[in-house]
Amino acid sequence: MAESEDTKKMVTLKSNDDKEFEVEEAAIIQSEMIKNMIEDGCATGVIPLPNIDSKTLTKVIEYLNKHISKDEDEDEDEADDKGKAVETGEEDDLKEFDEQFVSMDWEELFDIIMAANYLNIHELMELCCQSAADRLKNKSVRAVREMLKITNDLTEEEEKEIINDAPWAFEGPEIDDTVN
Repeated sequence: MAESEDTKKMVTLKSNDDKEFEVEEAAIIQSEMIKNMIEDGCATGVIPLPNIDSKTLTKVIEYLNKHISKDEDEDEDEADDKGKAVETGEEDDLKEFDEQFVSMDWEELFDIIMAANYLNIHELMELCCQSAADRLKNKSVRAVREMLKITNDLTEEEEKEIINDAPWAFEGPEIDDTVN
């Protein structure tokens, strides 16, 4: 078994701040973009990722490494156990990891969403977008604007008209600890 660990195929990724990362091919092929590059023979050297900084790439690689066995097992089990949801210790560990993984500030979460989108990593994208949606859920318009750093481009008259037409849109809790 030690021999197979030593012969793992590695892929080198280069962030936009020129840091290189050696990643197992089994982990990085969760990225549809990289998987297609490998299949087409375009990933023979260092793969530059001009849209991702090293801090974000480190987090993405952490996620991919944790989810290697999950994805391989799912592919094999999907054909055999379609429709059966069996909770295992590993699945519980992954759920706990995912919950911990997305407990970060907004800026870092959005950087990972952008990286997941760029690399075409569906599960990571869904996880991070769900976390963002959960944080925004039931917040007032003012709270959402503040959380997402959106400037109000409405005049006072326009905003009053909207409040009169749809007062429910301005209801909800203001900023709380779910912002971070």
